[in-house]
Amino acid sequence: MTRISKLKITLLLIILFSSFASIFAEKIVDNDFKFSLDIPEGFNVTDNTDDGLSYFFEHPDIPVTFVMKITTDNSYQDSKMALEQSFSKLKAQNNIDNFLWNDTECAIGTFSVNLDKIYSGWGVSAPTQIAGSYLVLLCYSPSDKGKTCEHFMMSILNSLCIDEKKYNTPGIIVSYAFPNLSQKEILLNIGGKKIKTSINESDEEASKFVIDIEYSVLTFYANHKLIKDAWIRYYKTIYRDNYGRLQNVNKDIYNTLYKECKNKNHSNPDIEYAQMLLSWVQNFEYRRAESKRESDFTSLPAVLTGTGNDCDSRSMLVCSLLNSIGVETLFLFSPEYSHAMPAAKINAPGQSYITEDGTKYLFGETTAKVTWGMIAKNHADRTKWIPVAFSD
Repeated sequence: MTRISKLKITLLLIILFSSFASIFAEKIVDNDFKFSLDIPEGFNVTDNTDDGLSYFFEHPDIPVTFVMKITTDNSYQDSKMALEQSFSKLKAQNNIDNFLWNDTECAIGTFSVNLDKIYSGWGVSAPTQIAGSYLVLLCYSPSDKGKTCEHFMMSILNSLCIDEKKYNTPGIIVSYAFPNLSQKEILLNIGGKKIKTSINESDEEASKFVIDIEYSVLTFYANHKLIKDAWIRYYKTIYRDNYGRLQNVNKDIYNTLYKECKNKNHSNPDIEYAQMLLSWVQNFEYRRAESKRESDFTSLPAVLTGTGNDCDSRSMLVCSLLNSIGVETLFLFSPEYSHAMPAAKINAPGQSYITEDGTKYLFGETTAKVTWGMIAKNHADRTKWIPVAFSD
């Protein structure tokens, strides 16, 4: 068995066996090297080098260490060499593979190292926007805690972004585990219009992998003071992954419907378009996962193929379609109401969610056949809703 196949099998085992694990509530952004990370909440910086190029993070409740290192000496030919040298300095046993992520040569590996005890974990490496420099990320935990911490480590590494223009695309871990296959055609019917579009053959399984990882992280916060932040990160992370999988869908729906919306309403075609989308998802057959051991959120690719849906997946789909044409949205969720809705910045009358800066977003109810701006009285308390703004 090759080193590459061993690495693939290790990642597939994580896909097959769910573990429940899961805190730095702000996104880590480096404006010089142009990368970012949106790691789970509550991590603390426990050490760093004087040059500001290496940082150690630890979590107070989960035995996971996260190391972030930037190389600037131009001594590495590629990402694989940068990761190999990091493992070598630790005297770690390792398996490394290199692959293309968003057309960029990157490296991924597993490792085991004997420090005060045996630790095991994952590492990735990718070039930064400064030529000759590489970002190396390592996540590890005590080997006997590996299964408990596996999804936590995956979530950290998969949050990496090395190009803001590709922020809303599948992350480095899921892209390695599920490489693109052929395109899969799907047929949609929106307002009587039949629309041919496509997703990748791997999209449903890959997006479910991300949801399973993030749900296992989220469950850690069930009784935690950071539960609200954890929920927000959960939805943002799923959106980042799913949005990039719907590029063809967003384009094909817009190209088919928007001209007709302009003809119907020259002064405000956005409200016509938004209503067509809202009416479409309102007619979806309600289906959701029943197992308490997995998320009941249906990925957007799975919604489009008819696998299932609920208020939160319907709402995220509407947000994705509107955001793709430049209409600002909020994803609103309420643990108290056990409900979710999209809200759109559209000039039209009706019930609105108003943000702290005074911006109005029109409510969109996805589970009843109503127009934008109409919501049930028992859902009208604005303080019960938590807004999530997805990045462009």
